[in-house]
Amino acid sequence: MASTREPFPWWNVSLLGVLTIAAYGSWYYSFGVLLDPIVADTGWPQSSVVASFGGAGIAGSLIAPYGGRAVDTLSPRLIFAATGLFATAAFWTAAWADALWVFITASAAGGAVLAGFGFYHVAQTVAVRTAPADVPRAVGLVTLYGAFASTLYLPLAAWLVTGLEWRSALRILATITGVVFLAVALALPAPTGKRLRRVPTPSSELLRRPSVRRYALASAAVGAASGIILVYQVPVMVSAGLTLTTAAWLAGLRGVTQFLGRVPVTQLVNWLGTARSLKAAFLAIAAGAVLLGWAVNPMVGFLYVVVAGFGIGATSPLQGIYGSELFGTDELGQGMGVITMVFGLAASTAPAAVAVLNDIHDTRWWAISISASTAFVAALAVRTPQPATG
Repeated sequence: MASTREPFPWWNVSLLGVLTIAAYGSWYYSFGVLLDPIVADTGWPQSSVVASFGGAGIAGSLIAPYGGRAVDTLSPRLIFAATGLFATAAFWTAAWADALWVFITASAAGGAVLAGFGFYHVAQTVAVRTAPADVPRAVGLVTLYGAFASTLYLPLAAWLVTGLEWRSALRILATITGVVFLAVALALPAPTGKRLRRVPTPSSELLRRPSVRRYALASAAVGAASGIILVYQVPVMVSAGLTLTTAAWLAGLRGVTQFLGRVPVTQLVNWLGTARSLKAAFLAIAAGAVLLGWAVNPMVGFLYVVVAGFGIGATSPLQGIYGSELFGTDELGQGMGVITMVFGLAASTAPAAVAVLNDIHDTRWWAISISASTAFVAALAVRTPQPATG
C-alpha cells in the first residue's frame, strides 16, 4: 500500500504515550503511596479511603464505552482538554476536603474520568487514527510509554508525600495531570482518517459463549490480583520491614520490568502458544504476590519486582493476542470491551474487600493470599481459544 511509505508520526503518537503516563500515574498508581499518609493524617477508616479508589475504577469501567464513543464523534483534543480540566479540579477538591464524603466523591470522580476518557482504550484509538498505515507500531508505542507510569509516579508521589504531606502531594500530581492533558490537546493535529462503523454484537450474546465466559472469569480473577497488588504493594513492603522510600522505588522499578516483560512476548507465543503464554504470565503474577509477602529486605523485594513485573507486563499484550484469536477481527472491539469492563470491575472491588478484612484484622497476608490465589485461578481458567468465526 502506498500509505505504508508515509513517515511514521513519532511526535504525535509519543504525545499520546505521555498522556497515558499522566492518566495512569496521577491516581491509579499514586494512590497506593498516598493511602497510609491519608489514613494517618485524617483518621478515616482505611476501607473508606480505599472506597474512593474502588469507586473510581468501577465508574471508570462503566463509562469507558462512552469514552470510546466520544472519541468516535468528537475531536480528541476537546476530549483531552475537558478531561484534564475536570480531573484536576476534582483532585484539588479532594485535597482540600475535611469531610470524608467530599474526599471520596471528588477523588472517585477525578479517577473515573481519567479512566473513562484517558486510558488505553481512548489513547490507542487516537493513535490508530494518527498512524493508520502502521497500527501495530502506533499501539505498541503508546503501550510502551504507559509502562513507565508507575516507574515515574510512584517515586514522585513518595518524594512529595515525604517532603510535604499528602494534600500538597495530591494537588501537585493533579496539576501535572492537567498540564499534560492540556498540552497534548493543544499539540495534537485535527483528527483525520476514515471512521469505521458497524453494528456490534451485543455483550449478552458474546457472554452466552462458553469460551468467552471462561475468558471473562480468567480476566476477572487476574484483574482482582492485579488491583490488590497495585494498591497494597507499597503498604505490604512497608509492613514487612522496608522503608516507604525503598518500597516506593521498588514498586516504581516494577514498571521497568513490566516494560521488559512486553519485549519477549512474540517469541514466547511462538514457543508456547498464546494460551500457555497467558497461563505463564498469570502464574508469574501469583508467584510475585507470594514474594511480595516475604519482601523483608530489598533483595526479596527486587525478586518480587522482576517476577510480578514480567507477569503483569506480559499480560497486557497477551490478552490482546488471545482476544484476537477468540473474537476475530469483526468482534474484537466489542469482545475486548466486555473483557476490559470485567477486568476493571474486579480490579476496583478486590482492594476494597481486602481493606474491609484489614479493618477486622490488620495483616498484610490478606492481600497476599487473595492476590496469589486469584491469579492462580486465572491461570487454570485459560484454555486454547476456538478459532473465531466472526
